[in-house]
Amino acid sequence: MSPEPSSRQRRRPRAAAAAAVAAAVLLGLAACSGDDEPEEAEPTVAPPPALVDLDTTALVVERAPFCDDVDPAAVTAALGTADDGEAEAATYSSGDAVDLGSGEERLVHELGCRWSDGAAEPTSAAAWVFVPPVPPADAEQYVAATPTDGCNALEGPAFGAPTLALACAVDGATEVSFRGLFGDAWLTCILTAPTVTTSAEEVVERAGSWCAAVAVAAS
Repeated sequence: MSPEPSSRQRRRPRAAAAAAVAAAVLLGLAACSGDDEPEEAEPTVAPPPALVDLDTTALVVERAPFCDDVDPAAVTAALGTADDGEAEAATYSSGDAVDLGSGEERLVHELGCRWSDGAAEPTSAAAWVFVPPVPPADAEQYVAATPTDGCNALEGPAFGAPTLALACAVDGATEVSFRGLFGDAWLTCILTAPTVTTSAEEVVERAGSWCAAVAVAAS
């Protein structure tokens, strides 16, 4: 019978195994601390919120300039352009003479902005807020007095309270607008796209995200 190994002999294999593990750990640390560091992942850009996901009745809009705070990604998504740098932008303030689509300039008492993709038949996005405070009773009158010829009222999420949302056929284009009272501020946003390039359903969907971005920027 072979003699039983001594305690020193029994410890040698364990010591060798421990040394091997330690060496592997050190090699791993050396590899991690080298020049080939893993590249950091690029931050993801959150898509513009949908109006249905935003409780606009809880927002209080300021009667102040807000156009610089509108997310450029929201402008890009609204216009359907590949790059927000392609958008033509214009802003105006209370007391400016502005042509708001009637063909005639008139003095305005609002703060607003407009963007266009610059096409021959353009897609455009606009938003503005009245400078004077608006009581709830006046807001109800605005809703009742807004022309609705050629328009369909949209059912869906609120845009302030009271709210008026319309989809209108205007000169070969679909115009979707949301209007509403936020605190004492009357806020309007509009998205217009030619029917030859964009379906009415798509304009409604894009307008919802556009108006949600406007409400967030103005609040």
